[in-house]
Amino acid sequence: MKKKNESRDCFCALCRSPRKLRYSRPLKTQHYFQILTLALVVTAIGFPWINWKGVLSLPVIWAIFESIHSSLYRKELRCPYCGFDPSWYKKDVKFARQKVEEFLKQNPDSPVFRRIKAEESTFKNLN
Repeated sequence: MKKKNESRDCFCALCRSPRKLRYSRPLKTQHYFQILTLALVVTAIGFPWINWKGVLSLPVIWAIFESIHSSLYRKELRCPYCGFDPSWYKKDVKFARQKVEEFLKQNPDSPVFRRIKAEESTFKNLN
């Protein structure tokens, strides 16, 4: 059974926080049907003026849809707790580390700091 707003469960690679990703990297079959339907509607509406040239709207709609979907995916990929972004990590590790450090400086009340402090206190209690 399909659910509305289906999500994929995963964990952040850096802070191990549980995450739910709503978007996937490639377009799904449902998205291609939506693109085709929208292109047919645009062609049908514009047919009296531009005839069959309205079919050329298909690649334009597809490109717009693909760019919006990929930007939503990339936006969601970044961890809201520690600022880790796997796409930056694949490109440049030093820059990704710098981004995480900036994020943690701007968000001192992040759950990552609470977890580190808790681990340090339990470690001190063991000694």
